[in-house]
Amino acid sequence: MKKQTNLFRGVYEFEDDTGALLATKIPYQGSADLYNDTAVIVRPNQMAIFIYKGEITDILKPGIHQLSTENVPILTRLSSWKWGGRSPLRAEVWFFTGNKHLGKRFGTAKPILSKFNGVGLVPIRAFGTYTVKLLSPKRVYQELIGSRNSFDISHLEDFLQGQLVELLPEALDHIVNIEDLSKKQNEVSKKLETLAKKVFKKYGISVSDIQIKSLLPSKEVMEALESKVAMNLVGDPKKYLLYKAANGLDALGSSQGGDSTQMLMGLMLGRGFGGIESPEVQRVQGKQPSKASKFCVNCGAGIQPVHKFCSQCGGKQ
Repeated sequence: MKKQTNLFRGVYEFEDDTGALLATKIPYQGSADLYNDTAVIVRPNQMAIFIYKGEITDILKPGIHQLSTENVPILTRLSSWKWGGRSPLRAEVWFFTGNKHLGKRFGTAKPILSKFNGVGLVPIRAFGTYTVKLLSPKRVYQELIGSRNSFDISHLEDFLQGQLVELLPEALDHIVNIEDLSKKQNEVSKKLETLAKKVFKKYGISVSDIQIKSLLPSKEVMEALESKVAMNLVGDPKKYLLYKAANGLDALGSSQGGDSTQMLMGLMLGRGFGGIESPEVQRVQGKQPSKASKFCVNCGAGIQPVHKFCSQCGGKQ
C-alpha cells in the first residue's frame, strides 16, 4: 500500500503480503482531503467503499476509478461538491479483500450437552475446519468493523468460533443414538453449515466447507461405551468382570512388586469360581459346609466327615 498522507491526491491501491487483512482504511487514522481526479485501483478480488461524514457514499467494484463529481454522484449530492480541485473535502476509503481463508479451525473449549436415547444428556466435544470469505463490504463495515482502523482474520475468528459452537447443539439434534456420532459426522457438518449461512448472512460473511473432524463424548462416557461393547462381545458378564479384575490385579501387582497371578488365585480360592465360597471361608463365616468337606490324608479323595476309612484307597483317617 502507498504511504499514508492527509491528502487524497494520486493513485491508491491495496496490497497485503501477509494475507491476514480483510479490510483496511486510507488514511489509517482520521480522514483526508479528497481532491478531484484522485485514482483508486480496485483489484479483481477486492471492493472499496467511500466514507463521508461517517456514511457510506459509494461502493467501488474492481477496476480503475477516477474520482470526480461526475462519477461519485452520491458523494456529490451529500456534500454539494462544487469546488473542483481548489477546495477539498474530508473523506476516507476502505479496501476489502475477497480472498477465501481456508482451513480455519473451530472447536469446543468446554463440552456441550446433547441428549440421546437411553442415556440422557451427554457432554460432547467437537473440532473441525471451515472456509470464510467476505461477501458484502457494506454489511461488514456496518456490523463488525466499528471504529477500527483495520480488520484482519484474527478479529473475525473469535466471533465465528463462538457462533459455530452456539449452533452445534441444534446441528446435533437429529442424532438419536450416541453410537451414531462418528458415522454421522458429515450430516452434522452439513446441518451446521446450513445454520451458519443463515446467521452470518446478515454480517456480510460467507462460511462454507464446514467439516467436523472429531465428534466424541467425554472420556468417562467413552470408557463406559467401550466396556459395554466388550461385555457384548464376551457374552458372559461374569467372565468379562473376571477379565477386568485380572487386569486390575495385574496393574496392582506390578505397582506393589507382587505376583498378580497369585493374587487372582487367592481371590478365586477365597470366593470360588462363579461366586461359590470355599469350605474354609464357609466355616469362618459360620456357614454349613458342603458334604464333601473332608479329604483323605492318603489319596486326597473327598469323603464324608463321619467316615473313618477312605472309600477310594481304604486308608484310615
